[in-house]
Amino acid sequence: MVHISFSILIFFVIIIFNTINDSSVVGMIFKVASYTYGPLLGLYAFGLFQKSRHVNDKLVPVLCLLSPLFTYLINENSKLLFSGYVFDNELIVINGLITYLGLYLTSSRSSEKISF
Repeated sequence: MVHISFSILIFFVIIIFNTINDSSVVGMIFKVASYTYGPLLGLYAFGLFQKSRHVNDKLVPVLCLLSPLFTYLINENSKLLFSGYVFDNELIVINGLITYLGLYLTSSRSSEKISF
């Protein structure tokens, strides 16, 4: 029943988007995804490339909430900060970098050797 219900819901969402047929809707979806998936990208990259660092677990949720906030502030002031440049799809990269840098600055070097 849940599967059928979600299938019907998705069908109606597709019908609504088809009637709107506006490219700005797709752009808005990508913009929202930039704010929500940026911290996930930063967490993944940090775990992949910084195996020798120990993360402060209590600060991770705070960093993942502050990162989209800083990304929003950068995006809103980008014309002033970057001589008229306006961000679009690269917001996800900026958001991920802010998360990565926050994790790096709040982590400490691990004394144990990790090998995979």
